[in-house]
Amino acid sequence: MKSILYRIIIITIILCFSCSCGNADTITVVSTYDYESAAATISQASGLDVTAEFLKKNFEKKEIRQLVSAADSGEYTQKIWLEVTGYSYYVISDMIKGVQGAQNITNYGSNGKSTVSISVAGDITFAPERPVMLHAAENGGVLKCFDKSLVRQVKASDIFLLNCETAISEIGEPIADKAWTFRSHPESIGFLHELGVDVVSLANNHVYDYGEAAFADTMQNLKNAGMPYVGAGMNLVEAVNGHYFIVNGIKIGIVAASRAEKYYMTPVATFAAPGIMGTYDSEDFLESIKIARQRCDFLIAYVHWGTEYSKELDEAQKTMSREYIEAGADAVIGAHPHCLQGMEFYNGAPIIYSLGNFWFNDKTLDSGIVTLEIDKDMNLKVEFTPLLQDSCETKLVTKRKERRALFDRIESYEPQGVVISNDGEVTPSGSVAEP
Repeated sequence: MKSILYRIIIITIILCFSCSCGNADTITVVSTYDYESAAATISQASGLDVTAEFLKKNFEKKEIRQLVSAADSGEYTQKIWLEVTGYSYYVISDMIKGVQGAQNITNYGSNGKSTVSISVAGDITFAPERPVMLHAAENGGVLKCFDKSLVRQVKASDIFLLNCETAISEIGEPIADKAWTFRSHPESIGFLHELGVDVVSLANNHVYDYGEAAFADTMQNLKNAGMPYVGAGMNLVEAVNGHYFIVNGIKIGIVAASRAEKYYMTPVATFAAPGIMGTYDSEDFLESIKIARQRCDFLIAYVHWGTEYSKELDEAQKTMSREYIEAGADAVIGAHPHCLQGMEFYNGAPIIYSLGNFWFNDKTLDSGIVTLEIDKDMNLKVEFTPLLQDSCETKLVTKRKERRALFDRIESYEPQGVVISNDGEVTPSGSVAEP
């Protein structure tokens, strides 16, 4: 009798337990995670002010555990952020500081690819009296002066940078005693958008051609049109600033400066006065590079320098390019001579001394675009697209023999530092510059 009663009690308990487990209203499972402890561990390893609330808001527990594990094991590096979260250390830092919406940061999100591409070209102007603009007016507009395939190519890049060599304003008077002065209508900014330009450099010898009022108006017109710029400001603090792009969680920085003039007519910004970012003695620009280096994953120094129409390099180009790289630039790219100059690598960083004109005058000149392709491990591929400026139009060089001949010419230019493959990939030659 006891045995039967005992079995009935056991069965009843089992049935009751089964029923209670099947009823979501009767059992509450509390899951907790020590976000405070995780935040403290990650903060100590990274040097970032990571809070529990920041972790909760932005990351899955799996990601947080990976970050904590790296910190606890001593294997933490800045790269872990991109690997685990899809955002680099510098992007995370911006998120923590709440500056992602800053005026000098553009977030393009994900491009759906495994790499980020930045295309860079040389000089362009929209001054209405210039031969290129007169030609455009007679032939259906600015876009008619470029190969359609070329426009598609630069638009396909995540970031497209060039040098805007003109004031963009309807006010001001030409600087006295200056041989060439350029001023373009504010509507010309629309041409930049049509060409797929993402950011322009104003660090050149023509942006100030119509005086301070037109210079200030130029920057305001670009801001109003949503076109970022670098290399100029109403004071040195503004001129020093770079512009940054976030693509695939990677932060790309661009800074610009000029040392184009042999006889200074374009003011260089000071703490008390407007002007371009200068690099005549390099001190201020080196500081600009050092500041930007602490804010991004990959940094381009874009410089307006050299002697017009000369393939020979100025000594300052050769010495300063190395200074820029030692200060933190990952690539140095130049313009101003209106012709192509040589290329080399220094400490693994490419130096493209001059890209020539993108669209500037009526001369027949070799030209080109350099494209930097970066993967999530910061591996860099450099590609050169050969162009020809001819009859006020810019065309792709597509014939194999002509492409090869142009590549050979670049390889022969001082300092003979690169080899360019038939498909345009640029790699160091045997004369790689070393420290």
